[in-house]
Amino acid sequence: MRGVAILLVVAVHVGDITGVVGYEQPGWRMLNTGSIGVPFFFILSGFLLYRPFARAALDGAAFPDVGGYFRRRALRILPAYWLMLPVGFLTSESPEAGDPLIWLEFLTLTHPYDPGRWWEGTSLLMVWSLSVEVCFYLLLPLLAWGMHRSCRGSARRLLAVTSVLAAASVAWSGTLRYAADLSITFYNENLLPRSFVHFALGMALAVMVERPGPAAAWIAASPGLCWTVALCGLVLISTPLTTPLSGPQSPHQYLVAALLTPLVALAAVAPAALASENRFVRVLLGNRLLAGFGLISYGLFLWHMPVLMAWYQLTGRPIFLGDFWTVFAVDLLVSAVLSVLSHDLIERPFQRLGRRAGKPERASDKYRCEQIPGGEAVPDGRSAR
Repeated sequence: MRGVAILLVVAVHVGDITGVVGYEQPGWRMLNTGSIGVPFFFILSGFLLYRPFARAALDGAAFPDVGGYFRRRALRILPAYWLMLPVGFLTSESPEAGDPLIWLEFLTLTHPYDPGRWWEGTSLLMVWSLSVEVCFYLLLPLLAWGMHRSCRGSARRLLAVTSVLAAASVAWSGTLRYAADLSITFYNENLLPRSFVHFALGMALAVMVERPGPAAAWIAASPGLCWTVALCGLVLISTPLTTPLSGPQSPHQYLVAALLTPLVALAAVAPAALASENRFVRVLLGNRLLAGFGLISYGLFLWHMPVLMAWYQLTGRPIFLGDFWTVFAVDLLVSAVLSVLSHDLIERPFQRLGRRAGKPERASDKYRCEQIPGGEAVPDGRSAR
């Protein structure tokens, strides 16, 4: 699923710089919906990271080790990101790139809070979503602790809380679009409250996996129907129902998009979480190609924009030529090579360091570890108990 998400993100960024997302043909208008890949990542983060907390709450087990959680998150995200950052500044060719305060903002992933936003349209365009991810990482243990205390043993209560959180996120964004000017709306776009709906839906999936009910059973039995719903939703998003032919979205279009996008993303990701043993799902998402892209997806996320901008700088090629397939092939190939190197030389060693640092001396005697697909090995609270 991460492989699908990152390919969509790369495609929409290449489509933007080559100008094809502005074409009127239905196929290119559909390409403009590739930004749905970011909500895919957010839902997956909510699912994978909340799952150990959900299991502890439902089983009445001890609360997971928060220190180890923060250590693993930091070592997973920061080393590869900091390695990319100088290249991102170099290929951005902006006067602000030499400002020490700007560097500090990007090093700490606090740049979306700067109203200047000079980085939009540069090699560092995509980093706003990493900042949102980190904000969720910091908030999750506190949120999970409250849910652990108040909803222990009750899947229904946990699902009710995640539903309220998702609804509050959509209501916040919709209200801002109607009540505030566009500058406030644009500022909100790159912050956690607007995107929290996706993380909340991922947390709900984690609860449904740990305590399957009728809804989980229906999704597990109908992955094809879920993906059909997601595809139909994407078609709707590509129409004037949510996407204006010119100018900014109207408040009504914005609200429809704010409601449709999480539902489409949920319908797309849910079968991967709830029907992972389904043969159709495994063939479609578990094949070597998509699994390989999923494995290096973080590196692709970090490097595809610097590579894209460097390609135009080195070749002197004008933008908006409509040469989507040529640029997409070059960007994906070069970024994939850099991503494999990042994964093997930076990401995996630091992930191993994070796991070893918090491992008990005789972990095999105390824990049976479950490998969450695409995630980390986490202690199974039931075995520990």
